[in-house]
Amino acid sequence: MSPQPPAANNTTKTSGPALYHNVQTYIKELEISEGQLSSVLKNVYENNQREEFMKRLDDRVKQYDVEIEKLCSKNYQDFVKTFNDLLSVREDTSILKNQLVENNEKIQALGKSLITKVDQLVLENRKQNNILLSVETLNRYMPVFNIYRQLKNQMKEKKNYYQALKLLEELENNYLPMVKNYRFAQSIHHSLPLIKHDIINETFSDLKDFLETLRVEAVICGKIANQQMAHKLKIDKKYYLMESELEKIEDDSDLKKLPFDVVDFSPLYKNLHMNQVLGHKANFSDYYRNQRKKQLQLAMNSNSNMEMNESKTERDLLDAYKLYLHNITGFFVIEDQILSSTEGLVDERYMDELFSKALPRLKSIIRKIMEECSNAKLMLKLKIVVVLFCLTIEEVQFPTIQLSDLLREIREKYYSMLLDKSSEKINLILTEDNYTCMEIDSQEAYNLLMEFFPLDSKETKGEHSDEFFRRLPYSGCVPKIFLEIKEFVNNCVKFSEGLNSSQTELDDMIRKPTNRLITERLSENIRQLINRVSLTQLVQIVVNTIYLEKSIDLLEKHLLSVIKANSSKQSGKLQGISVFKDLRSEAETQIYELLNRKIDQLIDLESFNWNMTEAQGQASEYMKLLLNFLKSNLDSFSHLPVRLKNYFIFLI
Repeated sequence: MSPQPPAANNTTKTSGPALYHNVQTYIKELEISEGQLSSVLKNVYENNQREEFMKRLDDRVKQYDVEIEKLCSKNYQDFVKTFNDLLSVREDTSILKNQLVENNEKIQALGKSLITKVDQLVLENRKQNNILLSVETLNRYMPVFNIYRQLKNQMKEKKNYYQALKLLEELENNYLPMVKNYRFAQSIHHSLPLIKHDIINETFSDLKDFLETLRVEAVICGKIANQQMAHKLKIDKKYYLMESELEKIEDDSDLKKLPFDVVDFSPLYKNLHMNQVLGHKANFSDYYRNQRKKQLQLAMNSNSNMEMNESKTERDLLDAYKLYLHNITGFFVIEDQILSSTEGLVDERYMDELFSKALPRLKSIIRKIMEECSNAKLMLKLKIVVVLFCLTIEEVQFPTIQLSDLLREIREKYYSMLLDKSSEKINLILTEDNYTCMEIDSQEAYNLLMEFFPLDSKETKGEHSDEFFRRLPYSGCVPKIFLEIKEFVNNCVKFSEGLNSSQTELDDMIRKPTNRLITERLSENIRQLINRVSLTQLVQIVVNTIYLEKSIDLLEKHLLSVIKANSSKQSGKLQGISVFKDLRSEAETQIYELLNRKIDQLIDLESFNWNMTEAQGQASEYMKLLLNFLKSNLDSFSHLPVRLKNYFIFLI
């Protein structure tokens, strides 16, 4: 018999017709169960319908009693027997009831213990489920903690902030949205602005270190850029290497790489990217530009080694000058690379502003150095260094027309220095010349002369065919002066190289100083010489001017060849022909005056008897002296043109 369930778990009582129907159903089942009472009784006790069931059962019994009585009235004996059986069943039912009550109490006691254990089991299952859920959740969000831990370690080590930013960006965009409802996610989210601020501070610190590196490596970068341009234009290495490096073997590997390859731009790119991700790109760009402007101002300041003074050698000055321009070249080559390899850090307007600010200072320094320079060779070297700088800067699209204009201004001083130097050399040549015809006694010497001074002349050959001998009508100063003027032209051309001048401008630049050398300096030197030399030397000067006049055509051809021109219609011819004619006329006049003066002096030295009727048989000593003087001078007239020779003989 099933025990009665605990009151806490009783099913809600059924009332009314439903209760009646249920009890009737149990009684019917009991009636047809054929002695199987346990299931019916269990349902009765489980549904707490025992009283109603007993009541209905009693009613049913009474009903059956009535029916039995009716039956008994028909069959009394059967009734009695059946009644007795029923009484027996009733006793069994009472025993069964007692057993059911006893079993119910036992079951209730065991049920309470079971319920307690079930409650404990449910609690433990709940704990286990929570633990499993927690483990699963932790496993799912463990990457968040791992990335955050890595981020904190990167920030603590202060080494790779670029990697830290990548972790921060991944954490913020991919992982935190997944755990945004958790308190730890909010705590992590609140710490991210501080980490970003630390990263920004470190990027600016790295930028300072990078800028300091740029300041040092700009010189190397500029040197390589100038070296490559020099090789391209076949400019000697002495115009970009330091003097101490000239004796070493030049490293050709620099020619195979880009100038800015010596610079590691990765710190700049990483820091720029980090600030772009963090939304501070504009501040980063402004800071970079301001710092680079300051660095340019420092680079533009000339150092003490660039000042002209007696304590500085030419090598020291050139080294300082090359180092200065290497630094500026490297600065703009690096900026050009940054412009082409980044977006938004610098722009064309910023680059133009930098160069426009640097240009006046650069012009001022170059002008000062050039104006203080008193050595034409040194000025030419400085000019080539500047031209190399201009050509290199033009490669990175910076205009250097103002520097070219400055060099054209300085060119006039250079020409003036060349004029002074050449004038001194010509004056020395004229002073040291013996003013006698050149005599050459070897074929090699003659061929060498004809190579450098290929002028047709009426030379006199030796009397013996087996001996080489040539006597040229002009003296040794003529080819020397020719070569000096030729060298002057070459030096003028050297200064004009790289100035981007047109053919007409170049022709005019070379022709004007050359004309000045001939018409002003050479003519003045010869004119002064005419007034202080002897009669024989004057005759040789006349001959020399004839061949100097003829050499003008050679100089004209040489001038056109060095400027690579076919004609000089734009600027006319060299102006030496009329100059030498005028000088020759002055020399001829001086010869005439000297001859007359000498003859008068010799005649005045002796008192002649103009009334003598007969000759005494011999000339006086003074007459012999006069004749010897005339003979020696007549011999010197042999190289004069026929017209001049006849003219002077007629005068005598």
